[in-house]
Amino acid sequence: MENTRYKNYFKSHYKSSFSEKDIINYGKWFYPQWSLINNSIKIKKGASILEIGSGLGGFYKMLSNEIQYESYIGLEIDKDAYDFARSFLGRELFKHSSLESFVSKKEKYDYIFAFEVLEHLSSPKGAIQKIYSLLKPGGVFIGTSPYPFSKNIFTDDTHLFVLHPVNWVRLFTLEGFRKVEYKPMSFFPFLWRINKHLNMRMPFYFPFPQVISTSLLIAKK
Repeated sequence: MENTRYKNYFKSHYKSSFSEKDIINYGKWFYPQWSLINNSIKIKKGASILEIGSGLGGFYKMLSNEIQYESYIGLEIDKDAYDFARSFLGRELFKHSSLESFVSKKEKYDYIFAFEVLEHLSSPKGAIQKIYSLLKPGGVFIGTSPYPFSKNIFTDDTHLFVLHPVNWVRLFTLEGFRKVEYKPMSFFPFLWRINKHLNMRMPFYFPFPQVISTSLLIAKK
């Protein structure tokens, strides 16, 4: 599946080197978010997991070091990122596919993850419906999406729906999720490069340039 809007996306937008260094850096950057997820919801052993927008495989690498799961599939539409993840981490783990075109060989999933992905989707309502249909009863969606400051709209022309977290809660609720919550997250830039423990989460949103402000969304079916 080719999507020209995302051709060379990781190379141009994130300056990815397509090397192990990218995976290590992702682990440093994502550490406080993973800690918050673990404190908010305990990922059960033996789970089946789907990740939408798996990128270079950084989350999969962290996940494989942290929990025991039954299965994992990562969907990625940037061909270069997909090729790297597949060659570096495992050929059967990743699929070159969007959420919209994905057909699951597995009936349902316990958890669906999507970090900084929802704002890229052309139909939020349709995407949430698809996520709901792919989850088992009692399954959980866990993802993030940037707060709707202008900097989060104009700095990436692939951002189509940069919504307020309350709007995301309303959309997930309208599509049948029984419990939906969000948690504010802001991070100062570059501190993660020194040490992952310096990348502390601030529980509010900052409009300042270079400060990363996003929301953790948790929706239970």
